[in-house]
Amino acid sequence: MKLRLMVISVAMSLLFTACQKQSTLVVPISQPKQQTLVWIHHFDEEGARKWLELGTQLFTKKHPSYTFTLTGVDGGNYMSLLRTRAISNNMPDMYMIDNLESAQDLIRTGYALDLTHQPFLSQIDERFLSGVKSADGQIWALPIDVNGAGVIYNKDAFAKAGIQHPPTTWAQFIEDCAALRKVGIVPIAAGYKDSWTILWDIAADLLANQHAAARNWMADIEAGRTSFAEDGIHFKDILKRFGERLTYVNAEPFETDWIQAQLLLAQGKAGMIINGTWTVDGVKSKNPASNLGLFAFPYSNDPDDAKFGLKSTGGIVINAKSPNKEAALQVLELFASKEVGTIFQTNKKALSVIKGLPNDFDPTYVELNDTYIQTGKTYDWSRLPTDFLNQDLQKVFINALTKFVLDPNHNVNLCIKELDQAFDRIRKPINDSR
Repeated sequence: MKLRLMVISVAMSLLFTACQKQSTLVVPISQPKQQTLVWIHHFDEEGARKWLELGTQLFTKKHPSYTFTLTGVDGGNYMSLLRTRAISNNMPDMYMIDNLESAQDLIRTGYALDLTHQPFLSQIDERFLSGVKSADGQIWALPIDVNGAGVIYNKDAFAKAGIQHPPTTWAQFIEDCAALRKVGIVPIAAGYKDSWTILWDIAADLLANQHAAARNWMADIEAGRTSFAEDGIHFKDILKRFGERLTYVNAEPFETDWIQAQLLLAQGKAGMIINGTWTVDGVKSKNPASNLGLFAFPYSNDPDDAKFGLKSTGGIVINAKSPNKEAALQVLELFASKEVGTIFQTNKKALSVIKGLPNDFDPTYVELNDTYIQTGKTYDWSRLPTDFLNQDLQKVFINALTKFVLDPNHNVNLCIKELDQAFDRIRKPINDSR
């Protein structure tokens, strides 16, 4: 009898254990739902893309329930794409802007989240918040870097041409162009197949003269408060200098794109590119051993005028209508950290706006830091535009500059006359003063 009871007891125990195991197998294990953040940008340079990839991977590691879709768009079509997506209510969770002025329509229609009181902004150098702040003090983007407008040059190419130091006057600049060409080096690389580079070939000159005149001349032109012919910031001289140096660009510049132009500089086949400091990333992505330097565009024959334009405007924007905006705020908190700032400077080869990071992280920037930043030979162009907000006027401006390049005589007066006529057809002049 005892044996029978023992057998029954053991059998029940086994049955109970089996039931326990079976019930454990059928209980579902809850997994956090994975969400995807869509981030659209206009970075072409490998280092900038690497920064985005590494930064978002770091976030995903810390927050496994999130993943990212990073979409790069050609800079020339970038804002048009964003506006098309806004119209169709298909905006990404996050996106980049270059400046607040060009993104006012996106801000007005609710596609930008107000970041004014976010704690992570305390990690940003206060000097660089003005470029993302509207007149009422609201902050609409997380700034990421300090952009400069000037000349990027290949030090080895300069040495081969016997140029001992960068030019500080316009006369020296032209002499150096001749010296480079004499030893078989293209003085200035031009990638006009990408039309935005034409604008940036004159941007450093245009910005320096707007700053010298303490005037937002492009806004005045756009509003009809002045004309090209009135020559308020010596635009005729800007065009004249452009025409003078066009003889020193590579053959068939309209058959050469931006990537090919950077490659010419990376290989030492060209001596200079006149553009923004982001060019350093693009060139070093193609040849990490490139021995590059930076110098201010010398628009006059007074060495004291040769100042390097630096600014921080625009940055990372969160779509206020995004269902993932809380997660996006956490992304910005990470991207405002020294950890990601170091990733940025290491890969993008650009000056970060994050506090406590060095200015001499790359040999190219040592020269910029020593020659210009530490000596106060810089100016802030965060409130000065390089583009017209009205896209019809912008197209006219690009087309006029293109025609000027193609004109073998580089006729300054004709270009200015045609610009004024075309602008008058598009916008209605007003007589208010600023």
